[in-house]
Amino acid sequence: MAGVQERQYEEFFGGFYFDEDALSKDISLDGLDKELEEHKNYDVLISILTNGEKQRDMATMVEGNLGHIEQDLIQDYIKDNDSLVLLHDQIHDCDIVLSQIGSLLSGFQVHIRSLSSELRSLHEKSLDLGVRLKNRKLAETKLAAFVEEIVAPPGLVNAIIDGEVNDDYIKSLNMLSKKLRFAQVDPLLNASKALKDIKQELERLRKKALSKVSAYVIGIFSSMRKPGTNIQILQQNLLQKYRHLVLFLKEHGIEKYNDVCAAYVDKMNKVLSEDFRVYLEALESLKLDIGVSTDVIGYDANVVDLIPRGREQLRNHRFMFSLGERSNILKEIDQPGLVPCISEANSLKYPYEVIFRSLQKLLMDTASSEYIFIKAFFRDESMFYRVFEGPVAVIDENMKLTLANSHDAICLMLMICITKKHQLVMSNRRLPCLDTYLDKALIYLWPRFKTVFDMYIQSLYQCDAKMLWVDGTHPHHIVRCYMEFTASLIQLNAECGDGQEAGEEAKELRRYFEEKLESNLVSFVDELLMEYFGDLIKFVKNHISEDLISYTECPNIADVEPVVKNFAVKWRTALELMHNEVVTCCSNFVSGMAILKAAMAQLLNDYNRLSECVKMIPGGSSLNRNLVSITSISYEIRKYSRTL
Repeated sequence: MAGVQERQYEEFFGGFYFDEDALSKDISLDGLDKELEEHKNYDVLISILTNGEKQRDMATMVEGNLGHIEQDLIQDYIKDNDSLVLLHDQIHDCDIVLSQIGSLLSGFQVHIRSLSSELRSLHEKSLDLGVRLKNRKLAETKLAAFVEEIVAPPGLVNAIIDGEVNDDYIKSLNMLSKKLRFAQVDPLLNASKALKDIKQELERLRKKALSKVSAYVIGIFSSMRKPGTNIQILQQNLLQKYRHLVLFLKEHGIEKYNDVCAAYVDKMNKVLSEDFRVYLEALESLKLDIGVSTDVIGYDANVVDLIPRGREQLRNHRFMFSLGERSNILKEIDQPGLVPCISEANSLKYPYEVIFRSLQKLLMDTASSEYIFIKAFFRDESMFYRVFEGPVAVIDENMKLTLANSHDAICLMLMICITKKHQLVMSNRRLPCLDTYLDKALIYLWPRFKTVFDMYIQSLYQCDAKMLWVDGTHPHHIVRCYMEFTASLIQLNAECGDGQEAGEEAKELRRYFEEKLESNLVSFVDELLMEYFGDLIKFVKNHISEDLISYTECPNIADVEPVVKNFAVKWRTALELMHNEVVTCCSNFVSGMAILKAAMAQLLNDYNRLSECVKMIPGGSSLNRNLVSITSISYEIRKYSRTL
């Protein structure tokens, strides 16, 4: 304890401790002399002496203070002795407690190490159990799926064996199909004992389902042969709903599937073949005969006799060379086909190209519907061609027979154009099912057209124009037939040619003649009206303006009276004569109709201007009884327009 106290004193008073030996040393006079000699300054010497005295006084004072402090500290230590003893005891007790706590913590540490080891062991066991659980769940899932896939529940068995074929039966069939498919996918599963136990039952159900489904589907096919059955409606409303039945047959019973396909092909082939045969027979009764082998351009003089035989006979014969309104068939390419019963009831006859288009239209629509159905129902496009072997054979046979007896080159060219347009229709539908047939049709048509065309050309070489001459105002019939035939081919080539005839020259030539026709038509109308109604035409041109307001020359009653009376007397006769002249002079009935309509429209307009002029002339009311009503003239004009 004393050593500790001394260190405290030294730390407290260390700044005031002086070396007493140094202060008690006597100052040597020799040293002073040396010092004085070195410094040569007495002030320094006095300062040194003064500082030494001060240091002795301070040392004395400090020593006294130290003694007092030491005594005070001793007394304080004596007073606090009990407290220090108590503090020492408390510290000792704390050391004991801390030692005990340290021992306890050491025990805890050992225990914690033991727990950590146990936790690691438990964690490893937990991971192992988790893996086992996962594996068992996976095994359970696969096993449950396996059991579910192979086991045939009683409800499924009853539905397949005793159930009616309906929507619920299709669901049961799909379930059975899934089980059968599952048993065939994996060879390992197929070899399992569990599957072997159930496989016989699944096989029994498969055979029963195949037998039942095939019988049901073939029964539906048989109903197609009943008279009046709409096959397309039956296919869309009934068969399409049961297409899964056929897919089941195709997947699980290929033999039954082939039987069903064969039954469908056989029945549809017969049904469609018969339908097309009946339709062709009905169409044959509607055919308008237009020429035979002797009706070529320059065959012999017998052709000339057709003109005086009557207008209808002439028209039918000239259809061979004149296109006329026959070209309208190309604008009706998508229109519905002919209905024979309606046409027969109305006593209608048609050129063969109209019949050909109707037949082709029916074939395209039927083939398109059948192709789409077979592709969706059987998923086997090749069946379509087997189904249509019969119908196509019927059509081919009819076409060969018809073409062999056809001498109508215009009809043949129209059939070629129709076939090409039908190829475009099928291309737009994106259905390739008739590509072969349509190509074959063109292969039939082009050679026959060339044969007939060569016959026309050969007949021109063989004819004798002098023997065929007929005096009259109408054109020579050979020239007329040749020009109309040439114009018809040019028009058809311009509309739908494929380069086997004239090219761009055809369009230019056609345009040239159309312009010539239009300009000459106006001149012909003017000459025609001037010939039969000259006084009326001259009076109107000389006296009345187009607006019926102003007059070129101011007319009077004397000028207009003879015109009005003359027209009232002869207008009906003049109309008939004008009509007959147009019929005689115009070899083309379409052009003749255009001329007649233009002439009569101009006549009606001029007479209307004359009537209005009479009303405005002083005294013109006296001529009212001689004026012919516009209604009467219009009625007579319509009568002639219908009989051209």
